[in-house]
Amino acid sequence: MLALTACAVLAGAKSLLAVGEWVADAPPAVLEQLGVSIDPLFPKRSWPAESTVRRLLVRVDADALDQAVGTWLADRRGEPESLRGLAVDGKSLRGATRASGRKIHLLAACDHVSGLVLAQMDVGEKTNEITRFRPLLDTLPDLTGTVVTSDAMHTQHDHATYLLNGGPTTS
Repeated sequence: MLALTACAVLAGAKSLLAVGEWVADAPPAVLEQLGVSIDPLFPKRSWPAESTVRRLLVRVDADALDQAVGTWLADRRGEPESLRGLAVDGKSLRGATRASGRKIHLLAACDHVSGLVLAQMDVGEKTNEITRFRPLLDTLPDLTGTVVTSDAMHTQHDHATYLLNGGPTTS
């Protein structure tokens, strides 16, 4: 279900209803690649309804899912031949707002070579990127041999000390 939802959003679905419609209209070959088995007796009942998608997305722990996807991507990236580069930057999401009307702002760590976002974290309404820098990098494995780049906002003594001490501690 999560894979179907992700594909629908990547294809342009902007609502839960649109996700359900995309799934209903998706070619069988695409659904098969995503592991969807179609009941030949009741093919119309095979598609998730809008309410099903909504219930699933409400129950998903977004941070845990994001960390799992980031870890999976990092494992497939391969070992670099030299120093790794990791860019840390924050962005406000277009078209996504909180109930209060404020835009959602994420802090992300992106691999320089592959362009993969290895971790991201919601900055929250009552804080800023500076307070989320360390918690974001704590979700990544050992940063030994990694050059971390960021904008001027993160030229903080605590950030430099954290990185010089090896970043996340492995236990």
